[in-house]
Amino acid sequence: MKHIIRRIIPIVLLLAGTLTGCSNPANNETHYVRLSDAACTFRHTDNMPFTIEVITSPDNWEARSSGSWLQAERQGTALVLTPEENLTGAERSTEVTVTAGQATARIQVTQLGDTTLPIIYRKLDDLHSSAISPDGNIVGGYYSTADDESYSKMTVVFIDLRTGERTEFGPYPESLILPTSVSCVTSQGLMYVVNGQGDMFAFDMHERNYFIPEVAGYATIQVNSSSADGTKWVGRATGKGETMYVPLISENGTVRELPMTELNYRNEPHSMGIIARGISADGSIAYGTIWDNLDFGMVYWDKEGNVHYVGEDVRTVTTVQRSDGYGGTYDYNIVNGMISWAGTYQASPSGKYIAGTYREESISENGETINESYWPAFFNTETKKTHVFSEFGDGCGMTATDDGIGFIGTPSVFTTAGAVVNIETGEHLGSIQEWVMERYGLYLPAAGFVQYVIPTGEPGSEFILWGISPDSTVSEPNWYVAPNPAK
Repeated sequence: MKHIIRRIIPIVLLLAGTLTGCSNPANNETHYVRLSDAACTFRHTDNMPFTIEVITSPDNWEARSSGSWLQAERQGTALVLTPEENLTGAERSTEVTVTAGQATARIQVTQLGDTTLPIIYRKLDDLHSSAISPDGNIVGGYYSTADDESYSKMTVVFIDLRTGERTEFGPYPESLILPTSVSCVTSQGLMYVVNGQGDMFAFDMHERNYFIPEVAGYATIQVNSSSADGTKWVGRATGKGETMYVPLISENGTVRELPMTELNYRNEPHSMGIIARGISADGSIAYGTIWDNLDFGMVYWDKEGNVHYVGEDVRTVTTVQRSDGYGGTYDYNIVNGMISWAGTYQASPSGKYIAGTYREESISENGETINESYWPAFFNTETKKTHVFSEFGDGCGMTATDDGIGFIGTPSVFTTAGAVVNIETGEHLGSIQEWVMERYGLYLPAAGFVQYVIPTGEPGSEFILWGISPDSTVSEPNWYVAPNPAK
């Protein structure tokens, strides 16, 4: 029996994807590649070879598979694709490039993982940006396509991880929506998307509509994270107060400003303000970043709503003399302390731990340069103790579980890999791939790093993992490990 799933492609896309051509100025020839199929999907095992008809100019063409598990062989005018059995347990994809002279065409090939496993791995290659809800039940994202006049259109996607059902609506023209990223998705099915036009749009998966979130008294708002029950969200606003950004929290529909530290990260008056980045799944702890001078100084709000520095036990401020470039000097405060980039998943579910980066600063001998060193760190909001993992130089803490499992990303900027540690004991638990293999018996191909860990309470399935894979040349797609909805 031939076990293969052929992807149905609309005729406009089929023509665009399977016919490529260009002119060769040397002899005025037109080089082109025509393919009968631009994409195919194999099952994890028991596959028959799949044949694609190829017409090219010039006649001499060759094909190359980017994946070692997929054989691409020319047989006359046909290209035969033959996959190995997928014993990894995870879905995988690759690309086959057909070249004739100066013309090329590409075939997207996907092989499914073992669908009988209790845990599945899925990589969201087709979504330009995506996020997962705090309860781990919904993934929201979008992808863009171009119309006949090359104008971009956005299609919204919701995936129900409990059933595997995928819902799409749109597309929306770029004159209406020009997204830059998905900010967050709530457990109730609201997806907040940052718009390139300076505002934000929200999409309701149940009502199948969109709206602009607004709060009276502010020019614009941005929702960055929500609690699992949907009663709270945090974010930022512009257009009010002495600073550009104001941290906000919404509780049961009532929005108020969160208090700011008396001074900014460098112990100077605030100029840009603070952005509330994330909130724990239970809604008890929120955290954010001070935006002044792009320092990313990290703060958090406790259960009573009081603001503190994350890592306050290791924070130090030292005034040094910095060169002004004209033979004089001026006072400058260097800071050792916790910082964060624009992460929205860095609090553990109860807010016990907050993940971030411990940064140390020093000034050069000539007083002109500030040297910086980065290490992953985790702050315990109950004991008020910071755990710094200096052995992972130039790394950052990504997220944590309530029982003290910390997930690290390296390097700290442009993160591509990850590791797992026991926060309190300092024990190394291996790479992301090693930890998942030991815990679930599941192989993660090019896993990258983990952004979020969600407890499910399901027997034999303690967590949903949400991460980023750096193995794509076009983007860094998200992936997830979750209970198999078919089981």
